[in-house]
Amino acid sequence: MPEYIEKYYTLKDLWKSVKKLPSDRKYLAGGTDLVISLSCGNDKSSVWLDISDIDRLKEIKEDGKNIFIGAAVKISELESNPLIKKWASALSECVKYYASPSIRNTATLGGNYANASPCADGVLALAALRAKVMLNLYDKRRVVDILSIVKGPKKIDLKKDELIEGFIVSKEERKSIFMKMMHRKRFGIAKAGLCMCYKLEKGKLRDVSISLSSVAPSVVRAKKTEEYLEGKNPSKAQTKACQLIREEISPLTDIRSTSDYRMRIVSVFLSRALCSI
Repeated sequence: MPEYIEKYYTLKDLWKSVKKLPSDRKYLAGGTDLVISLSCGNDKSSVWLDISDIDRLKEIKEDGKNIFIGAAVKISELESNPLIKKWASALSECVKYYASPSIRNTATLGGNYANASPCADGVLALAALRAKVMLNLYDKRRVVDILSIVKGPKKIDLKKDELIEGFIVSKEERKSIFMKMMHRKRFGIAKAGLCMCYKLEKGKLRDVSISLSSVAPSVVRAKKTEEYLEGKNPSKAQTKACQLIREEISPLTDIRSTSDYRMRIVSVFLSRALCSI
């Protein structure tokens, strides 16, 4: 365990004192991943910075042409929030597959992202929404594409003390489909996952984005498949799209699944998605 935990209620107080603390410090929000890391002997930090009650990090609000989702928003909040359901329905859809109810009520969207897991359900949804992440370092902000700083399992390119403040999703009325294959019907880690956001205009697909989980070192976008589907009739494009998406990935075989199965299920998911449209 860390020697102590520092609690903060505002970003101003955080930035005022953080540099005075021991250098081996880590942020704590929900703690579901951090506590596991600690129990496995992988966390050696001497102080945790509890940011779970900073109001800015708990916000879900409209901001002009976007919505802002704070990093400390609980996963369970995403299911029923009216702004999320209207403008980011992929996040609402992902909740039903996300771990267990007790974890959903504790884990945060920012923590799901910071853990940099290739099977992260929240990140899968954010990627299909083409979200951006807002980072804050000593009250100086930068905004980057959601997948641009995720470098692999447990590897995220953040500067020392840089805080994930929240996520930005554009207010576009796109429909979404979220699919996930697990060992169990519920409460499981994904063998493979697919999230698709799109518009349908006069029977043609528009503004398509497809993200995939558990088929690469991090969540990825299937950009060639997206480009092919743009302007196509979903049923007529199905065969070619399902072939193309398999060519875009090279998943590994591990304890949870085989490479061949992951390629097949991603193709099946896309077929089902296009049929449902």
